[in-house]
Amino acid sequence: MTTIIPMAAITIVGFFVIVFCGTFGLLGLIFLGIGLGLAAAQNKRRSSCTAYAEGTVSAMQTQFGTSGLRAIYSFSIDGKPMQYVSNYSGRNNLLVGQSVGVYYDPANIGRVYIEEDARQMRTMTRVFTILGGVFAGVALIVAVVLLGVF
Repeated sequence: MTTIIPMAAITIVGFFVIVFCGTFGLLGLIFLGIGLGLAAAQNKRRSSCTAYAEGTVSAMQTQFGTSGLRAIYSFSIDGKPMQYVSNYSGRNNLLVGQSVGVYYDPANIGRVYIEEDARQMRTMTRVFTILGGVFAGVALIVAVVLLGVF
């Protein structure tokens, strides 16, 4: 099909490739950026939390409007009792009374990293990264096939 859009010298197939591949490519880059950014933030948080304390899951808190639960962790730093409420809600496999390792930033005690809590963020990071790769790959394959570059 060699139909040309008037005054633009673009074929219909070329226009489709530009719109489709541009959209999927942009979505892929956005998803990849979010996934890699979340992973970098988690790695930075983990590397800054160097001190260790033994903690327990003290309660599970419901979140208004959802069926998800947030874990509340209790631990002590230098004999001072502390609590940390998870940033993530969902269906997790934690039990009240379960022991957990709590890593915290000695310079900022409010910054906490708990491995069990971070699993949910790693799952979301992987989903964004995989979807970004798939979208960018589809855009590249369609562009190569339809434009006949190779």
